Amino acid sequence: MNAKLLIIIVTTLFLSACGTRPYIPQEYPLRDGLIPQLSVNSSVTVNNSQDSTTEAIVYSYAGTSLASNYKDITQLMVQQAGKEISKSFSLDSSDNEKTIDLQVNYLKSTYIAFFWKSELKYTAVLGNNISINKTVNHSSGVLIQDLNGCIAESVIDLLNDPEVLAYLSE
Repeated sequence: MNAKLLIIIVTTLFLSACGTRPYIPQEYPLRDGLIPQLSVNSSVTVNNSQDSTTEAIVYSYAGTSLASNYKDITQLMVQQAGKEISKSFSLDSSDNEKTIDLQVNYLKSTYIAFFWKSELKYTAVLGNNISINKTVNHSSGVLIQDLNGCIAESVIDLLNDPEVLAYLSE
């Protein structure tokens, strides 16, 4: 193989590893016991109140970036929270409907010597107008699990919050 061809192949391979790739949030399943049995006496609707579809870089290191948008990230949190709440919903519940409006405002994973550490910031507005702002951290040895796991960790955080628990049980 001549030197020019080798340089072209190496350069092409190097450049294909660089750039921004899409991050598509996927549910990281939660094992039983991470969220307590909830006292839910009415139907609960979890809403996505994040309007932004602007690209957000959720990971960037050594020329590689992953991008998504906070509306899609919030949607995964909404779906997973709704799924976890539905495990506790009783068919004999009252007709009162409760709401939780969620908005993820920040998600970023950082590489730290053989593992990744992520941070997610979210706002939850309960139907009784209580607003909760939280920051959740997560870490993993696998980048995608770190990002998806941080969203799942945020669902755990939300459904273990004393104000949320009180709201759901009233």
